[in-house]
Amino acid sequence: MIDTLVTRRSVGTAGTTATTDRAGTRELRRARRRARRGAAEEFRSSRAAVGVPTALAVTVTGGAGAVEVLSRLIGHPAGLVPVERLSAVLRQTTWGDPRALAVAGALAALGLALLAAALPGRSRVVVMDGADPSLAAGIARADLRRALVRAALEVPGVARAGVRLRGPFRRRVTVRATSRYRNPGNLAELVRIAVACRLDHLDLARAAAVGVRLRRRRD
Repeated sequence: MIDTLVTRRSVGTAGTTATTDRAGTRELRRARRRARRGAAEEFRSSRAAVGVPTALAVTVTGGAGAVEVLSRLIGHPAGLVPVERLSAVLRQTTWGDPRALAVAGALAALGLALLAAALPGRSRVVVMDGADPSLAAGIARADLRRALVRAALEVPGVARAGVRLRGPFRRRVTVRATSRYRNPGNLAELVRIAVACRLDHLDLARAAAVGVRLRRRRD
């Protein structure tokens, strides 16, 4: 009876421990996701070079229109907008008029350009993984390229190497290396493993596939 009670307690404790471990793992995953989202928002390109002039133009245009409307309501037109001339032109213009089509096309192109400008640009920082949402860690793209180039050059037989980062959604690292040997054998695979290990050491938030393009030495 004593042995049975002890065994049941042990099973219950193990079950509780396993449940606690699973809960802790889920919480850690949620914390990592929050940290990644926070870091991505922190390092996201703000597009200020496009947003500031656009906001200024909209503010000036809207302000001029509001002043013109209010001044006409009180009986003293400000004359900032040539309302009479625009009204006359619009009455004489049909929808099929080339000028109307040209203006509509220009407005549509401007709208598309503003939508494209509103999309987040490519950040100069690659987000690194972490479990603390209050901290945002990242590595500059140029520094990441240099680190991966050094990893490729550390492989015996590699004379030159270059790295290119691609893919806004699925990141891919392309390594272009030149071999010192006429017959490099499995050198491309060794370079791929070295670069992949360096990426694992850096612990980026998003995994990256590594591709290698190897050139043989030409005498």
